Amino acid sequence: MTAEIRMQEPLVIGNRTIIPVVSDVSLSHEQGMMASVRPLALLIGEDGKWGIVLLEGDSVVALLEKIVLPT
Repeated sequence: MTAEIRMQEPLVIGNRTIIPVVSDVSLSHEQGMMASVRPLALLIGEDGKWGIVLLEGDSVVALLEKIVLPT
């Protein structure tokens, strides 16, 4: 089983940008594969200012440290 915390594609509405942060879990075995995506937080930007809404977890800092950025 592999799990990673990642940011999904941004959603832009007017001058507001919303970036979902999710936990992506996948499990492979001989009969197939199972995957789950669970929302953890929303990064919200508007007029050059950013905020975060924590949906699950203990702290924003711990969440941000675990994010896997695309290469």
